[in-house]
Amino acid sequence: MNEIVNVILFSNVINLFIVIIFLVWLFRKYNLLSYFYKKRDEIIELLKNLEQDRKTKESQLEATKTKVKNADQEVSKLTDDGEQVAEGISVRIIEEAEKEAASMQKKAHLTIESERKVATNEVIQEITTAAFATAETQINKSIDERLHRKYINDFINNLENLHE
Repeated sequence: MNEIVNVILFSNVINLFIVIIFLVWLFRKYNLLSYFYKKRDEIIELLKNLEQDRKTKESQLEATKTKVKNADQEVSKLTDDGEQVAEGISVRIIEEAEKEAASMQKKAHLTIESERKVATNEVIQEITTAAFATAETQINKSIDERLHRKYINDFINNLENLHE
């Protein structure tokens, strides 16, 4: 049995030796060693590029984090600016409304004053017309009474003249 084990071991060693020779022949024939070196260099270059890309992406991530961090401040600033603009517009609208109200009030006072003057003139005109009518009536009565007295006096005078 020992002999069988020796034969198997010897055949395995020979097979190993044949495989090694075959591999050496393959490496030389197809220049596999330089192929492996070339692949190794490509992998090293790829790793360097990936490392550089990783660093670039990390810096972009930091920049984005900073922007996001600053976004809250920018939103706050924009909100404050918006509130200031709104306050300015509100103040301007109130000032314009006050000016318009003052203008309307002034126009109303002018209209009231104008209508008061017109009404006063109408009343004065009516009073004047009534006074003239009353005066005319009184004058007519006075003239009628005077004429009447004059006629009476003339008549009496005529009577006296007739008797004489």
